Amino acid sequence: MSKKFDLETYKKSIKVADTPLKKDVFVVLDECLQEVIGMPGIPLGHITQVYGKSDSGKTSILFHTAAQAQAQGILPVLIITEGKVDWERAAQMGFNKDQAIVEENLEYLEDVFKFIDKILADVEMGELPEDVFIFWDSVGNTLSKDEVIVNKDGTTEKKATMMKAAKVLTENMRVISHKVNNTRKMSYPNAVGLMIINQAYTKPATFIGGQPSLVPYGGDSIWFRSSLVLKTAKVSRLTAKVNGTNVGFGIESKITVDKNHLTNVSNSGIFIITADSIIPNEEKAIKAYKDFNKDKWSNAEIINEDTGEVEK
Repeated sequence: MSKKFDLETYKKSIKVADTPLKKDVFVVLDECLQEVIGMPGIPLGHITQVYGKSDSGKTSILFHTAAQAQAQGILPVLIITEGKVDWERAAQMGFNKDQAIVEENLEYLEDVFKFIDKILADVEMGELPEDVFIFWDSVGNTLSKDEVIVNKDGTTEKKATMMKAAKVLTENMRVISHKVNNTRKMSYPNAVGLMIINQAYTKPATFIGGQPSLVPYGGDSIWFRSSLVLKTAKVSRLTAKVNGTNVGFGIESKITVDKNHLTNVSNSGIFIITADSIIPNEEKAIKAYKDFNKDKWSNAEIINEDTGEVEK
């Protein structure tokens, strides 16, 4: 006569145990962004990729998220390999550089991943006893050591290959994503989130009559390891006529949820990104922004540079 199988007893015999996870923690964003991504904001314990062409709002999302993290008591760690940061504009968006860790001297992909690994290790060991959000701007501008030849006179040359960088990204993202995800476990003292800003290029259609697509640099390794992927695209530039002079006001940026493994919401929305905020592309929001900045904008006409029309 066969013995009745007890699944729970069997699981104990092979030491299978539930791994309790912490309650989800988000860097809470502006409500208009929440509606598009289908959650309160950007999650800790996960990797988020934000990609798009230049001047499409990627860095604005970074600084908005970093400022919101500070407001919630989450420590921002910024890795800047882009080589150009407008810290004055970051401050306008509410980001306090003095209350963050900022690293601007990492040259290569290998250096960046080593630094990220160090932050994760310090959180795990209690050397950095805070919830942390790491921002990397941007992976598209960062080379692998194997892509660069250093000449005897100190000058450098770039090898004509992208495969080296893709290999480094693939190998390191596998490790880093595992460690970031582990910070969601109850056994970890604090949670860590990672936002990777990436540039993109237009890939020609693969067949006649097909549509070209916007593709992030570095192959698929970051996309596969990300729980949330946001794609940005500039719709138009806005200017304001102040005392008869056209002044740059902001851009209309379209944000699309390209991947969402948290809530499975897939959506898109158009927002106005100004020098100091992200606001809905709505008459009420534009009026509120003008009222708040009445000393500068009370007599201004906000003009869509592409259409020439005044925004109502």
